[in-house]
Amino acid sequence: MDFKFNDDSIYIVPNSLKLKLLDILSKENKIYNITFISLEELEKHYFFDIKEDALLYLLDKTNENIDVLKLMLKNLYKIDITKEYKETKLNNLKSLYHDLKDNNYLIFDKGYREYLLTKNIYILGYSMLEPYQKEMLDSINTNYLDIASNLSFDTVYKYHSMKDEIISTALKIRELNSKGISYNKIYLAGVDNSYNYLLKTIFKMFDIPIYFKSTNKITSLISVKDYLKDKDINHIKDINIKSKIMKIESDLSYAKNSKYYDILLKDRLENTGLDSIELVESVKVLNEAIEVPYLVSDDEYLFVLGFNQNHLPKIYKDEDYLSDNLKSKCNLNTSTIKNKLSKDSLVKVLGTIKNLTLSYKLTSLTGEYAKSSLLNELNLKEVDSLNYSYNYSKEFNNYRVSSLLDTYYKYHEEDKDFAFLTTNIDTSKYTSFDHKFKGINRPITPYSLSYSNLDDLAKCPFKYYLKHILKLDNFDENFNTKIGNIFHSVLKDSYSNNFSFEESLNKALKDNPLDKRETVLFKRLETELQEIVNYNKQVEKRSFLTEFYGEKRLEIPLSEHVTLKGFIDKILFKTFHDKTYYAVFDYKTGSATLNLDYLEDGLYLQLPLYIYLINKSNLFDKPSFVGFFYQYLLQSYKDKDEQIKNLKLVGYTTDDKVILSYLDEDYENNSFVKGLSVKKDGELSSRSKVLSDSELEDIMNSINKALEKSLKIIDNNAFDIAPKIINNKNISCEFCPFKEVCFVSASDYIYLEKKEGESNA
Repeated sequence: MDFKFNDDSIYIVPNSLKLKLLDILSKENKIYNITFISLEELEKHYFFDIKEDALLYLLDKTNENIDVLKLMLKNLYKIDITKEYKETKLNNLKSLYHDLKDNNYLIFDKGYREYLLTKNIYILGYSMLEPYQKEMLDSINTNYLDIASNLSFDTVYKYHSMKDEIISTALKIRELNSKGISYNKIYLAGVDNSYNYLLKTIFKMFDIPIYFKSTNKITSLISVKDYLKDKDINHIKDINIKSKIMKIESDLSYAKNSKYYDILLKDRLENTGLDSIELVESVKVLNEAIEVPYLVSDDEYLFVLGFNQNHLPKIYKDEDYLSDNLKSKCNLNTSTIKNKLSKDSLVKVLGTIKNLTLSYKLTSLTGEYAKSSLLNELNLKEVDSLNYSYNYSKEFNNYRVSSLLDTYYKYHEEDKDFAFLTTNIDTSKYTSFDHKFKGINRPITPYSLSYSNLDDLAKCPFKYYLKHILKLDNFDENFNTKIGNIFHSVLKDSYSNNFSFEESLNKALKDNPLDKRETVLFKRLETELQEIVNYNKQVEKRSFLTEFYGEKRLEIPLSEHVTLKGFIDKILFKTFHDKTYYAVFDYKTGSATLNLDYLEDGLYLQLPLYIYLINKSNLFDKPSFVGFFYQYLLQSYKDKDEQIKNLKLVGYTTDDKVILSYLDEDYENNSFVKGLSVKKDGELSSRSKVLSDSELEDIMNSINKALEKSLKIIDNNAFDIAPKIINNKNISCEFCPFKEVCFVSASDYIYLEKKEGESNA
């Protein structure tokens, strides 16, 4: 990069390019009077900056979702406050601006524009300027520095799979390093999260150090999650994390006594990343290298992976806070214009890189891909081959020969390298692989168990190990999860005094924001939720159990280091003659199995476990069981009658008819418990699911045995691969996220004895 600096100047550049320019500047003998500033910083000086406590002010005033308010604040620069708009959203932004200005939440840097006119102003590295930004830059006589772009490459590499693409890249990098090129001079770009695992795995095989800037948030740490519960900083042991949190606490001191403090704190933490430890020498992932020019010098090398359609160039869609229609009203680029700028920018930036390698893949483990249409426009020659070299990594060679042997034994096919590899590499270990769990040395530390933990352990101890010890299963919130949260929240609120369905629903939607597509899908469900609330209120008028606990958390100790916990959706109860009669309910927006025959095996424990927790805790002095039930909220139905039938409770009640009447005084005629009915002689019918006191005691004993067995497995680290088979159905592996990891074989299956009991899904 041949760059000449001008004295007494201001350079507007991205922060990543500033570091590169400072490095160049440090090698010159002359001392310059130069200021570097980003475009974002310039806007704050030129227009206005927003005080940090403005967000608290808006939360107090509007009670709006914090993410929506942050979006509105982000878009304040993009409107012209002198214009009159017809559109509500734009006028709302204007009103927001004036509100913040009138209440002194905006900071104006008076005189800064005049100061800028005394300087030479240059801008470089921004190819996606908005029209309003250009007007700002032109008003201060900014010089636009051209990008010296010259496409020097004529080849793109095509690979069948992402794995092949990464292997070939690793081989090329090792070849460069063998010629004396430092890993510090080699970069990767075009890499999203889908590449991370294979990059780390394959580069490790080749002993190539690689540095990823961490994308993990500090809220992913258990210690930080514990801190958020009670704000006790002593949960944090890492000194760097503790200093970050203490700095955030200090910054938010103005909100310490506000009811929104927890929301602001969580938001700040969720936007604080974990630091990555940078190696002395490493290949670096630098995705900005294809967005900002001159980040890669002439003596450095850039490998651009994933040059696929809808990935490169970056595609912009009409889904921003301000739609394309609104952007055209307030001097902003529409998505169509941005897509053209995106393509032109990518070509220009690639033209600044001397040592460049492009590649794309056709498949990965998650899907198929097409090559970027830009490659056709550039008229690049395609190289469709992966030339293996076996001079750099013994570990890779062993991996490669294992892959070839897999293909040979499965399909009787021999690769062109098959004879060479099987002759020169010891393959005896290939047939001696043992997938069994070998045990671990893990000290006993305090832990808690819940129904879901116990269910995972019972279905397969190895699944419990991967999910709850190694914590490999990331929770991914989806539409179904949001629906469940919304339904549960409103149903809980429905038992409060002065309940308003609309207010409760709006609150739940703020806590579980839906995108445009999800909002459309939710419209029908909103009506259904209202009907469920009305149904429950109506039928429960027939119940003596008029007191309510919603989303009740219960915990009891099982040993010195183990706690059993439960989170119960609903408990209806009433104290009468020194006894508290109670029934337990769990809402299901999905499916569930109710089966009391496998409790000792730790399976299907949810509702019985809630009864166990109530009986063992101090929630009630003298608890008396009335029933436990699932209520299925979202099932298909043809008409109103079928909908009502679907909402009936599914579960077990006491066989004591007097106590049963406390739940439903009209159970003899038309009970709201499915299957509960009486015969002509007044006795309960045989199809009624009822439990006697002795049967309830047996259930408690079965749970005791299941808990003892569970603690023994966990404390002894006996996490064997042992999926369960019931009635010829594998209940463990079907939806297990780890089934591709454990290499389960037929000898691992545990066949549970067939029981006579009935299973309800």
